[in-house]
Amino acid sequence: MTDPEHATPIVESLRGRILRGLQVGTLRTGDRLPSARELVGEFHADHRIILTAYRQLAAEGLVQVRERGGIYIAATNDAIGFPLGTGEVFVDILTTGFGHEIAGPALHDWLRRVTETLRLRALVVATTRDQMAGLSRELRDDFGLAADGIIGSELAVERPLPSIARRADVVIATRAQASLGERVANELARPLLFVDVRPDLVAGEWALLLRRPAWAIVGSAEVGDMLRQFFSDVPGAENLQVLVFGRDDLGVIPEGAPTYATPAVREQLDEARLRGRLVPPARTIATESARTIFRFIVRANIEAMRAVTPTLKEFAGRQATM
Repeated sequence: MTDPEHATPIVESLRGRILRGLQVGTLRTGDRLPSARELVGEFHADHRIILTAYRQLAAEGLVQVRERGGIYIAATNDAIGFPLGTGEVFVDILTTGFGHEIAGPALHDWLRRVTETLRLRALVVATTRDQMAGLSRELRDDFGLAADGIIGSELAVERPLPSIARRADVVIATRAQASLGERVANELARPLLFVDVRPDLVAGEWALLLRRPAWAIVGSAEVGDMLRQFFSDVPGAENLQVLVFGRDDLGVIPEGAPTYATPAVREQLDEARLRGRLVPPARTIATESARTIFRFIVRANIEAMRAVTPTLKEFAGRQATM
């Protein structure tokens, strides 16, 4: 019942939730976390398995389990700038490389080569400008892809694709824009990747954010309606106050109140005049979608290395005969 293997999915979910909460400021050192019994309904697991998951996170240095006293966020090293805990994630990466005959000192160089040999560019097909800006930002920040975007409604009628589309190495679309994504990918003769939203986004940092009044600034009333609907079943959803940028008065946001602004709004927002405390944008791309994107990046870079290797060998051979 308490086999650590049964706890693995819960460990991964809780770890991601805690790390993202620390990143966006919804969690801080010393904050109390939900008890194992409180999470039974969410994870549909025995409380002893959830407690085993918490103990694994305690072994990583991320949480502190106090007998009969609850579970708390452990102290983090601010000098490092990230809660590394015992660094087990890096131990796992280095050990996996070792198992594939890649020495530890060489792993850094290999990771750079399989991600940076090519400067790859993605074309995002999204439903709204806010969504397009958000996905483009994540592709740049988390995957190192240059990113352009187009709105699905702008392609709903037959017309030539915009010139920016011709520069793309890959088309990335939401499921809502599947048919248009396929059309664009076929026309460009480029691979098409779909991205899904993290399933734990609602139960993760947003659930923590909505424990108290929080504000969201969006680019349009349509996005505001989508946001309200998305969080309608989340405890504390009544704490979400949505404002449309350029239409509503941002001065109603209380001093220091946690405030989320969509990526498209952030590009226009004068943060110095905003009374609320801007929280960093939440990561939305699901882990499996991230794996798909990384697989494309790595394979494209490896193919590029293979293509140039014979040329380099030929050049070296010619130099040797001179």
